[in-house]
Amino acid sequence: MLPVTSVRMAGRHVVPLAAWFSAGYLARYLLTWAGVVVGHGQYEQWRRMAATLVFTALVTVTLATVIGMLWTIRRPDDESFADAVGRALFPFVVIYTAWGMYTDDVRLFSRVDVEHNLHSATHGAVAGQALFISDVWIALLGAAVAWSLRLLLERRREDRWAGPVLAYTETAFNLFAVSSVFLLAGKAADWVTGRRFWPAGLDTHGPAIGFGLGTLALPLVWFAMAAAVEGIGVEPDDHRAALEGTRLHRLAVAGDRHRVLVGLTSGLRERWVPLLHATRLILRAGAPALGLFCLCYVTVDAAVAYGFRGVLYLIGPDHDPAAWKPILVPLEFTRELLRNILHVALLAAAVDLIRSVSDETEAPEPAAAPA
Repeated sequence: MLPVTSVRMAGRHVVPLAAWFSAGYLARYLLTWAGVVVGHGQYEQWRRMAATLVFTALVTVTLATVIGMLWTIRRPDDESFADAVGRALFPFVVIYTAWGMYTDDVRLFSRVDVEHNLHSATHGAVAGQALFISDVWIALLGAAVAWSLRLLLERRREDRWAGPVLAYTETAFNLFAVSSVFLLAGKAADWVTGRRFWPAGLDTHGPAIGFGLGTLALPLVWFAMAAAVEGIGVEPDDHRAALEGTRLHRLAVAGDRHRVLVGLTSGLRERWVPLLHATRLILRAGAPALGLFCLCYVTVDAAVAYGFRGVLYLIGPDHDPAAWKPILVPLEFTRELLRNILHVALLAAAVDLIRSVSDETEAPEPAAAPA
């Protein structure tokens, strides 16, 4: 019944879900435009730092929109939207950035940057590079400031206002840290390749190893984030809770005694603990439920993508290039609207399934002893 329940949820809540998505889409458009404009001009590196901060707000708004859509379907009586965002946005962002899922947002931002500045006589040469800081010291400064703010706000994490701000600093730290790592790695590679012992004919451009999310991992990562919104998830780095009840729980408890090991595995925990917890949650309903959930998630992507291509085929290629932009804008909006509504409905249905299975498997209360 999972696909049927998902479609029913999507139909029942289509108006508020479409309203949430439209508001988020408009906010993303305005933030993208602002980042593209502010990312070019005098003091190029500082402007790119400002564009990265605008992009950070874009990612935060994107995830807050998904939380709003999930909150609309559930709409608990005792929790407002602000409370839901304050509670769930930070773990949402941690999982999102740990899996590098913001790369699609980077591609979209860069595409808009190219479209906006490609034919500019002043900024055409750097079109599409508003997010790519090339000064390592500015990148390190941004990462240090974001990390310091995150450390200060961590103590106020229970406050409603601290959740969104903490999520913003977490996203900013990840973006600046990634930029710093790439810049430092590039400088190190330049230094090594400039030494005499480096063979001149050595090919350093071999095939890159891909770490794609895969058909199974991506739906489960989103399910982990939906579980965090619903309040049944674990902290992204709380491996002991994720392994509770398994033979590995003792190993996790023993590993927490070694501070060096804990520090070294922090990034791995933020990446894999939510995935492990999501897998354990959905396996409560059985392995077929796990396979059906992943199949439905991928089917939505495939159906929307092929539907979009079919509409383009019906429109035909015989149009002036300038006419394609007003054609593509509503089509891309409709494609993303359908995909997001169906995905959110599927996630909500899967969470309901897990709740119902958990309620059914709870141990009954012992009967009162006869007097």
